[in-house]
Amino acid sequence: MENEPQMNWNVGLADEERKDLEHLIDAFKEDRFSPSPHATPEELQQQVAAMKAKMIRMSAMLLDLDKKMRSLYEVFRLFHRKTEVMNQRISDVAKLVKIGKKQ
Repeated sequence: MENEPQMNWNVGLADEERKDLEHLIDAFKEDRFSPSPHATPEELQQQVAAMKAKMIRMSAMLLDLDKKMRSLYEVFRLFHRKTEVMNQRISDVAKLVKIGKKQ
């Protein structure tokens, strides 16, 4: 993994959001457990506990990302609605100007 190119995450993310995203990516890249056919029940239990902790961390990160995506969706929805209202107002003004020129 040393040879992987470093990615620049300068896509309008806040520092905290960028760090969260990098942390999520790093969590996915962590070494995965591979059960050994000769593993003792205690070792398997430790692996299950470690996987449970990892799932809890990832779930929390995913929920945080979901909250941010919902906020972003709401911003886009409101921006789209504002654009529709402004376009309607511009159309109404254009109609009134045309009517005024005819009289």
